[in-house]
Amino acid sequence: MIEREAVPSGPFQTEPFDLGRLLGAGAAGDEVVRRSERWLVGVLGEAEVELGAADREIAALLAADGWSVAQVVGGWVRRAGREPVPVARELVAPGVTRVG
Repeated sequence: MIEREAVPSGPFQTEPFDLGRLLGAGAAGDEVVRRSERWLVGVLGEAEVELGAADREIAALLAADGWSVAQVVGGWVRRAGREPVPVARELVAPGVTRVG
């Protein structure tokens, strides 16, 4: 199976091709779509998203729309599960805070 950690999670400024390169190795057509679906469902599973039958059908539709769609949606899920980066705040004058 495709190592999910090998696929960047974004944020993406252009259409990502990483997942497609991995999924396309030694496969074509419907097999690539099935691999894309399994990858996306795996990302959801790692995020402990409980899936029902309709959820799996939608994941399959997304995967069939293209591996870049699956990679971006998977990236959203993975990034949403990360701890937020703390924002540095500095009091520079009474009532004035610098954020950076």
